[in-house]
Amino acid sequence: MRTKALLGLAALVVSAATCVAQSNVYSLNIVGYVNVDVAQGLNLISNPLQPSNGNYNITNTISLPDTADGASIFKWAGTAWASQVPAWIAGFGWDPTVDIALGESFFLQSPVATKITFVGEVKTGNVDYTLPSGLSVVAPKTPVAQRFPGADIGHDGDAIFTWAGSAWNTTVWAYIDGFGWDGGSSPDNNVAGPTVPVGGGVVYQNTGTPLTWTRTFNP
Repeated sequence: MRTKALLGLAALVVSAATCVAQSNVYSLNIVGYVNVDVAQGLNLISNPLQPSNGNYNITNTISLPDTADGASIFKWAGTAWASQVPAWIAGFGWDPTVDIALGESFFLQSPVATKITFVGEVKTGNVDYTLPSGLSVVAPKTPVAQRFPGADIGHDGDAIFTWAGSAWNTTVWAYIDGFGWDGGSSPDNNVAGPTVPVGGGVVYQNTGTPLTWTRTFNP
């Protein structure tokens, strides 16, 4: 099952160019902005901030320069990639439009290297997470590079796939009851899971019942 899921995801990105997502965070109290560098090709990214007006539609949260004409967003729809693929049209914007929630990551395929600036509020206090059974394309909900989802979250046999820029990392993280996350020979190996950069994301395969947990974040 894991192999089929990984191959299915890989089919989407078979001809992608190298992508490296980097980010810098600037914030004051709970309001600020995050710059996410986008490489030419496919980028697995997320919006780590809450829009101040509560509007998560991409027309409100993601703007690209005209040089990125033709850029596309691939959003996971629960059991498959969404059939509607928003495209950036120079001088117009996104067509069609979709909402992308806090804690949801997505693939952005860009014809050029560029930068996205997310503006909004840092989610503080109790931060709730829910992962349904099956595959989810997800991200932390707070703008801090962090181990995700934590050593206390997972079913025995769950897996995490991470994006290496032009293909999936060969290392697949596996959850082991009584131990935590195992990243194999990865130099990033840690029982709390892989490090997810600010504005990054992962693909989580939940082999059991839905997972729910709460983290407390007070910057």
